[in-house]
Amino acid sequence: MEVPITERNVVYGGDLCRSIEDGCNSFGELVVRRLYRNGTEVALIDGVTGESLTYHQLLERSLKLANRLHRLGLKRNTVVGICSENCLQFPIVTFATIMLGGTVLPLNPSYTVTELGHALQLCKPWAIFASSKALQTILAMRDRLPYVKLLVAFDGNETPVVPRWEHFIDRSPLRSLTSFTPQPVRLKHQIAVMVMSSGTTGLPKAVQLTHHNVMTVMAYQAEDPRYTELPVPLRVLGLLPFYHVFGFMLSLNSCLNRVPMVVLPRFEPRLFLRTIQDHRITMMSLVPPIMVFLAKHPLIDQYDLSSLRAVLCGAAPLSREIEELVAARLPTGGSVRTGYGMSETSLGVISRVSDKIGSVGTVNKTTYVKVVDLDSGEALGPGQTGEICVKGPLVMKGYLHNEEATREILDDGGWLHTGDIGYYDEDQDFFIVDRLKDLIKYKGFQVPPAELEDVLLSHPKVRDAAVVGFPDESAGELPAAFVVLQPDETITAQEVADFVAIKLSPHKQLRGGVFFIDEIPKTGSGKILRRQLRQSVQPRAKL
Repeated sequence: MEVPITERNVVYGGDLCRSIEDGCNSFGELVVRRLYRNGTEVALIDGVTGESLTYHQLLERSLKLANRLHRLGLKRNTVVGICSENCLQFPIVTFATIMLGGTVLPLNPSYTVTELGHALQLCKPWAIFASSKALQTILAMRDRLPYVKLLVAFDGNETPVVPRWEHFIDRSPLRSLTSFTPQPVRLKHQIAVMVMSSGTTGLPKAVQLTHHNVMTVMAYQAEDPRYTELPVPLRVLGLLPFYHVFGFMLSLNSCLNRVPMVVLPRFEPRLFLRTIQDHRITMMSLVPPIMVFLAKHPLIDQYDLSSLRAVLCGAAPLSREIEELVAARLPTGGSVRTGYGMSETSLGVISRVSDKIGSVGTVNKTTYVKVVDLDSGEALGPGQTGEICVKGPLVMKGYLHNEEATREILDDGGWLHTGDIGYYDEDQDFFIVDRLKDLIKYKGFQVPPAELEDVLLSHPKVRDAAVVGFPDESAGELPAAFVVLQPDETITAQEVADFVAIKLSPHKQLRGGVFFIDEIPKTGSGKILRRQLRQSVQPRAKL
């Protein structure tokens, strides 16, 4: 996208050295070419079992799965869900779906029946590949999913209607790795991936990312100095969940840009540290709660982390103190790097390669960023604080079946209004200082207050409710509820917390406490005064 020449105070990240498309007419074609080019070296290693896959093995298995799915009826625009913890099968299903022109839908395996039901009803996947944990949730609502024609289990027990992965995939030899070329698509219109993104109003939305969006991520990551300028051979840790846009794109980058990855399904302190030590991890991407662990936990001293040269952190703000403590644990020359992005921008749009602590970095290649005045909408200069807006080939196509929400975040000029408040300095380094939107960030997860408020208001004894986030060093923020009871009703804080816990995922629990008040403070237009609520009490409990 071109920025109008009349627009001032717009920061551009620069052009790529190579084209985004790299001569390919679909992301599927890029996948086939890159996996073949990357050869027989190891691409992915399971950090628990030790199983490994080369790039050619990934390509072979993806091609055979694509052939199987095509015979079963998968067509262009067909949605395929993957509801699982991180595993080696995840990218295989992704690539097979993309090769056929389908759309990949990564889903959180910890979703409750209510949350998963909403995502499935919105996106209507034709097939779902799931871990045993997620499969139990899916089977509990199976009669409400007539559009799901195929269920495959990555692990667990096989049933007559749910085949296991090892019995579903084709084990016969493949004649050629180069005989199949995916069909061309309209790169900026065809949806390759949908990720679920929580908003501040209502239920999660499905972010539509095109073939061109994903190809842009692969292109700028191939030239990312955080990777290209590291003085040691790269081996990264795949701990961030693949169902989240951050972890998902990093897994694709590993496979397509030749960055070997050791995959972990979950965070366990000793497993995490042993994996870094034994596999000589040189770079890893983390979220702030794990950075806190890395900074302060005494267990760290029992392991050899001397291979680490870079730790990247995103998904939520990182404090200066924690960054400095982590940096002190790294070997000489090691560094901590932060970044800024969102699901709606395909991944990061700002990344830090300097040592300017507090900054999230400079604008990535291909991307335009401006800071606008909250009242006038005028683009502001260095040192002036306003809303951060983004434009370029990383910006999503829009939300699925939600034109109103799309119009609210994407203006007529193609600028995406992030809802985050910040500024940039004379060096064009950006700083995030606040959020317009009310999202609570708990351990890197987005927790929309409106969703918790809807649950609270469904309780017969609750007349009104508001949810805010209290700062917490380890988690980032803790969701806390302010509750107004119906006249003459009584209920305990624990009962309220338990009521929410039954209906929502673990990261949406009321760990900041439950506070009973007489009235929820609101503006004349009915908006909750959350800042006033935060200032009214100090968090007293972690439920």
